[in-house]
Amino acid sequence: MTTKYKRKTLKVVIILALLTTISSCRALSESLEPGEDKNLKAVKREKPNLSDESAKVTVDPDSDKLTEEKNAPVVKENPNTATTNNTSTNANSNSTNANSNSATDTDTTPTNADMVVTHNSFGNIKVGMTVAQASQALGTELVAPDGKGECYYVQPKQGFRGVGFMVISGKIARIDIASKEYATDKGAKIGDTEEKIKSLYKGISVFPNTYDEKQNDMKVFSADENYLIIFETNGKVVTGFRVGQAEEVGWIEGCS
Repeated sequence: MTTKYKRKTLKVVIILALLTTISSCRALSESLEPGEDKNLKAVKREKPNLSDESAKVTVDPDSDKLTEEKNAPVVKENPNTATTNNTSTNANSNSTNANSNSATDTDTTPTNADMVVTHNSFGNIKVGMTVAQASQALGTELVAPDGKGECYYVQPKQGFRGVGFMVISGKIARIDIASKEYATDKGAKIGDTEEKIKSLYKGISVFPNTYDEKQNDMKVFSADENYLIIFETNGKVVTGFRVGQAEEVGWIEGCS
């Protein structure tokens, strides 16, 4: 190999080395971002973790201010406990309703409006009842006077003013009405005129009162004539009336 050939070969090798170096430098330059130091290795910045919920920012609707909730504990309701509480509440509500309905259903205490008078009754009280039976039917105790004899009157301990029950041998024999709150089954009551009583009861008999001829007793018997109603009037309107067993109703002075 000649010296001239060796020189040419060395030049080719040097040129190839330079070309390789230049090519490597261009590749390195293109891999770097603009503005970065070309002597530094490119480093990618790590993005912040947006899913980190260690701190939340919420708006207080009442104050319109931002408040920070740092790892606020979440309280979960025990579904079994909620069900038990609801069941207990419903049970108490149903129990209250049941008690209310029960009280309403059993509240059968009569009122003055229920006290319709017939030839032999005053509401649920029937002539012939004992005092105890009559008290139960009326819903209040019938009180007797001290020193009672064979014939005496009892009156309701509370309510039902203007009514007295004649008792003979322990049983109700007659009922005296002195209040216009009570009416007969035909609608007759204290304050009605004699003409109205005559229109309500056909075949009624009118007699002058034993003690005052200006007053009248208007008498009407039951169909079997065992019971009697006597309306007492002042000659114009009814001032009182009594019903019950015919004989006892006819007693002008009652038990006297």
